[in-house]
Amino acid sequence: MLFRTLFIASTAFLTLGATDSSRSMRVEDPKCPEGTHSGFESSIWQFNAPAAEFINKTGSFFHSEWYIGPVNVTHGKDNIIGSTRTAAVGTSTFTEKLVGYYRSPTMSVIRFSLDMPNDTLPLDGFKLVAYTEEMRVMSICGGTATYFSMTATYCTDKVVDAYDFYSKFRSDAVGPVAKELNALVFTGTCPVVGVGK
Repeated sequence: MLFRTLFIASTAFLTLGATDSSRSMRVEDPKCPEGTHSGFESSIWQFNAPAAEFINKTGSFFHSEWYIGPVNVTHGKDNIIGSTRTAAVGTSTFTEKLVGYYRSPTMSVIRFSLDMPNDTLPLDGFKLVAYTEEMRVMSICGGTATYFSMTATYCTDKVVDAYDFYSKFRSDAVGPVAKELNALVFTGTCPVVGVGK
């Protein structure tokens, strides 16, 4: 019975992915211009708090101060594909375009890409080119926990610097959200209450 349930859940997840792809909901794998290299980074957390709490906190493209800091300018309507937001990191101002969005009571997916001249974001000592990032929050463990992932593909002139930047940037953003929600990270499968005492 357990394997049948896991198979059905896996099939449903793959079907959602196929549906997302048909709506241009995929992480782009950019062809990097000369002088840059491909980069990829995926950050994953499991929290012991319901996904609805994380979705309410992180499920808006325009209201994303928790992740990118103050948003200076927006164009379009929040959570509508094609809308843009402009913010700053360090001394660099950047604009991102929403290229995919899905939200339900148990899942949110936000996908955005750099939307600037030459698709280049100069940062301290390196540059990011043509990036696409996806943030996925979904309910797990019968509604008692959250799977939170952030995946980016990009081009950069310095792969190690870009990887370190993304890793620190995400940890510095997601940590305070989890703390505010009193959510703790756990590893492995879902906690089983009342077993093994």
